[in-house]
Parts: sequence; structure tokens; C-alpha cells
Amino acid sequence: MTSPQRRPHCLDVPSWRKFTREEHLEYIAKLQARTPSTGPGGGALVVRHRLSTLDMYCYLRARFGTPNGIQNFLRRDDSDNLVHWDFNLRAGDADLYVMATSREVQFMIAEPMSDEDWKTLILAIKADFARVGPEKKAELDRLEKWTLFPNKYVAIAGLCADHHGTITDVLAAGDPFAFDGRAAVAAHSSDGTEPGTGRVIPSADAALYGACLQLALLTPIMAEAFINMVILVLCRPEVRSDKRRYDAFVREQIDLKIADLSYKCQGFAHPIDMKSDVAKAFKRVMDKRNNSIHGNIDPAREGIETVYFDGKRPLYPEGGDHIGKFKASLAKHYKPQDAVADYEATHMMLLEIAGALEPNLQDQLWMILGDSYPGFDERRQKVGKLFPDHYVGGYLQGLRYDDDLHVEW
Repeated sequence: MTSPQRRPHCLDVPSWRKFTREEHLEYIAKLQARTPSTGPGGGALVVRHRLSTLDMYCYLRARFGTPNGIQNFLRRDDSDNLVHWDFNLRAGDADLYVMATSREVQFMIAEPMSDEDWKTLILAIKADFARVGPEKKAELDRLEKWTLFPNKYVAIAGLCADHHGTITDVLAAGDPFAFDGRAAVAAHSSDGTEPGTGRVIPSADAALYGACLQLALLTPIMAEAFINMVILVLCRPEVRSDKRRYDAFVREQIDLKIADLSYKCQGFAHPIDMKSDVAKAFKRVMDKRNNSIHGNIDPAREGIETVYFDGKRPLYPEGGDHIGKFKASLAKHYKPQDAVADYEATHMMLLEIAGALEPNLQDQLWMILGDSYPGFDERRQKVGKLFPDHYVGGYLQGLRYDDDLHVEW
């Protein structure tokens, strides 16, 4: 008659304890000897659905204090680590290792574990949360709470830079609107026309027109997003805490808002000179924005050419190459040189604003402004860069996940 399988010690969750110094040295010796840390017949499981890293960290901290796993001593003191915390624990006479990546808790246990055992373990851990509830909540309250949010400035600035590059590359190759119909026909349409006709076919011109239009539309929005991020990061506490005053500041006309930055925000070494040539050029750009952003249409002001009709017969007051004249009218409408000049004038103004800051704050501001997803700590009203510009994940072959278990939850 076979004896029933022994119940794993780790399932008695309240009995878990921290490694002693001697047990830690023994564990390190196992690692150096490349002995599997789970031991003979041990088990490992990655939990990504039934437990959160936040709950497990607060729970383990409440019971055992600071993490004591070896990864805790190897990690860099920043958020760019694959393993963020780990604990070496003991369950009876079995080693129990718990570590966490960003969103996954991994268990390595020196005992055989069936799927039902893993389920029992997870449910037992969650049940034990209540036993140490006050201590667990104290750990949670001690933590900084940040809200990640999308940085509109960095997204729009990236699009503007792409469009600026497209336009300047085309302009560097020559006049994009120049057209000689006879030469095009003689060349059998090597530049986008049908042989022998000179009829225009959609071509790379569309990319240029789109880049001009989008750069003109996005440039003032980029400037507003930049200035609003500066306010979010550097606004004085007495302004930020007064909602009406803060909202009025954010909604001010752009020139008044820039002039107020040094008075309502911290860190400015001197006010921004709104009478400088840079500021004047920027103001001309922003004065154009209402018609563009609101999609206003004024045929009399924005007309590109006049044509008469007798019934269905078009009559042009100016002669010339028909396609060449059409392309010239596109140049008048899309104005690639103006789109580039306005973008560059705006960029110079943003550099002027950043340059007015105390030197030690300039690098900090650019670091946050360049972060696609910065964080906001509402309790302290603080903005910060929380993560590197890349995501890291580890997916070890052969490891099972909690959603692989053949159990009913």
C-alpha cells in the first residue's frame, strides 16, 4: 500500500520565515556549485494574473522587512532592472525563493508541486493578506504613488521633426514645384506623367504637400504642449494649489503665458524677453494658428488662382505651361519654405525658454520633456521620469505560468 504524498511545507504560508545568515551562505554555495535552487523534484511557477507585484511586495515587506535575495544586492539603484526585488525564505525544511519582474511574481520551491498545490499556495497567500492587513496597508501607504501619462509634447515634436526632415530633403534637391511639360513628355514620363500627354499622375508630390500642411498645423500645438509641460513641471506650489489661478495661467494667451513663466514657475534665472527678435518671430507664427487650427476657410484671402468659365469652358487670364502653373499654385498654397521657417522660429523660442532656467534645472527639464510617458505624483504635485526609454521583459523557456495550470479557479 502506497503512502499518501506529503503535503508541501510551503502551503503553510503563515509559517514562512526569512533565511538565517547560515542558510544564506549555504544557498550561495548551492548557486556557486550550480545546484538547481528548487532542489530535487522542486517546482517553479510564474504568476502574472492571480497575484500582483504590488500586493506581494507589500505583504512580504510587512512580514519580513527589506528584500534579502541575492538579486537585491546585484540590482542597479534605478527602475531599469529585470528583477526588481527578491526574497529568500524557508518553509519547513524547504527553500522558498520569491522574485518579481515588473508585472510577474516568480516562485521557486524546493518541493514537488502539483497544479492543485500551486492553486492552493496562491489562494493561501491571498488569504494571509488579511492576517497582516494593517502592516501590509502601512507598507502600501509608505510607497510613492505615480500616475503615468502621455507626453503630448514629445509625440508632436517627433512628428514635426519628421515632417521638417521630409520638406528640407525635398527642397535641398531643387525646386519641387518646377515643371517643364515638353521636357517631361520628351523623356517619356520619367517624372510621373503619362507619355505623350503630360497628364499629372499622383506622385511623391503628395508626401511633400502633406508634410507642409501637417507641419504648419502641428507647430503651434507643439509650442503649446512644450509650455504646458514646463508649467506642469515647474509651477510654484502657491499657484498650483489654487485651481482657479492655475487654470487661468494655463489658459492665458501664449505671449502672456510665456511672459508669466518666470513669475509663476520656479527655477527661472531671468524673465523671457518678449521683445527679442526670437520672440517676435514666434509671435508671428502663433498669430497664424487660429485660421489653421480651427480649419477656417476664406476663399478670397486664400485663393491661389482666378479662372473664368463660359458654361463648361475654363478661361485663364494667364498663359503658360498648364501643369507648371498648377504646380506653382500649389507652391503658393503649401509654402514649404514658410512651414520650415515657422517651425525653426518656434524651435528657437522653445530653446529661449529653456535657456532662461537656472543651469542645474535645464538638464532635468529636458530629461522629462524627452520622456514619452513621465509620471505625476499627485500627493507631492511632482513630475518625474520613472523609466528608461525601453521596455525589458524576461521569458525563460520551460517556465510555467499560472494561466497554464490545469485547475478550476
